[in-house]
Amino acid sequence: MGLLACLCPMLALSAKDDPVLMRIGGHEVPLSEFEYACRRTLRTSTADPVPLKELARSYADFQLKVQAARRAGLDTLPDFRHRLETYRARLSLTYLTDSATLDRALHRRYSRLAARGPRVQVRQIFCRLPQNATGESLREATARMDSIYKALCQAGPDSFDSFVERYSDDKAVRWLLRLDETAEFEDSVWAMKPGTFSRPFFTPRGLHIVKLLQQQAVPPFEAMRDSLLQACPECLEEAARKQASLLSATRQTALTDKQVREVLATECSRLEYREADFRLAVQAYADSLLALAATKREIPAHPDSTTLQHYFGRHHDRYDWDMPRYRGIVLLCSSRRVAKRARKMLKHLPAQDWLDAIRLLLNKEDTLVLAHQGTFAPGQDAWVDEHIFKQGKAPERPGYEHVVLLGRKLKGPENYREVEQTVVSDWQIASESRWLSALRNANKVEINQEVLKTVNYHRNKR
Repeated sequence: MGLLACLCPMLALSAKDDPVLMRIGGHEVPLSEFEYACRRTLRTSTADPVPLKELARSYADFQLKVQAARRAGLDTLPDFRHRLETYRARLSLTYLTDSATLDRALHRRYSRLAARGPRVQVRQIFCRLPQNATGESLREATARMDSIYKALCQAGPDSFDSFVERYSDDKAVRWLLRLDETAEFEDSVWAMKPGTFSRPFFTPRGLHIVKLLQQQAVPPFEAMRDSLLQACPECLEEAARKQASLLSATRQTALTDKQVREVLATECSRLEYREADFRLAVQAYADSLLALAATKREIPAHPDSTTLQHYFGRHHDRYDWDMPRYRGIVLLCSSRRVAKRARKMLKHLPAQDWLDAIRLLLNKEDTLVLAHQGTFAPGQDAWVDEHIFKQGKAPERPGYEHVVLLGRKLKGPENYREVEQTVVSDWQIASESRWLSALRNANKVEINQEVLKTVNYHRNKR
């Protein structure tokens, strides 16, 4: 870890004249700790100010999670201890650095990041192709992705998640910056608007249909300073070396690494006494790790399908569409006999096999049926509008005058997979609410209202 290795762990000291603001299950929370948490919230929040009492209740819930983690022994795990010591060491350097040198180094890194432009959140239908793919396999993959794309266009953007689950080799939702991906990927995705999806395109890794979920501009330097400090230890070391040189009694020559470590170690040993915010920052980081670990332990990030389907079934009305939709298939047939044959054949097959059956059994030699399948809202398909929603008149298709529609009108999705991200999020919120309720019932929470009135979280702190 270079210079970071010289910084030893330090014990947290209780601040004098620091009254107890909260007692949570026997654990005391001093006023200074809450004020520090409030200042952090103000630095990172762009929303309207939250009332003080609401902040106190939220922080009490946070501490309930922390205490649950400690009771479970999560603070004794090697991973927790390693991450905390690494953070403490890096934070120490932020207090033992030449501020001008540090700011210059961080601004250089921020400028390189800002030059990469906004970041995007994407999900994709991805067909992985090996480097030695044959021409035939490329043609098959292209035809398959073209077919998926046509079906997706008919189903609409709301069906994208279900298509990902069924067809994609990559089901993740991820944030990306320019240069994180290939030039082909960048050219396609950064030109899109949020909520839209691309046509199929090639990259060296395979074929992609990408949906742009959201786009975020690069935050200002002040909002990113803390994260840059975490991500750029070399900036800290550069500024720490400068500070060690300034503190050294011998400045005629450049300090060796050993001399730098000795100077910083001496200053480090005094740090916890001089800087209350240092001690509070380490405590806040430890609590954040523990609260997150306890939450992950209690509420899985990826609940099983049975749990999600059960939750979806209990709250089905919550996911109803604003207007009914028609889920089914539209068949434009070349004759009455073909229409009758198609209707009879498809009635005995599952919906996911309809298009393949038409292609293989009816259109094997000649195109007897024009078919498109999906979930249609009013205004998305002229034949569905005319026959199902009783709106307008569909255009005539010479040679395909006989229309057959198989399906049904729905108020909302039938399976959680159609709105999986929303269902997972709702389930997690409901699960956390039940968990917090149980923690409150099992642990007495006391907030000293008189001490709360003295809270001052607008002071300028390092």
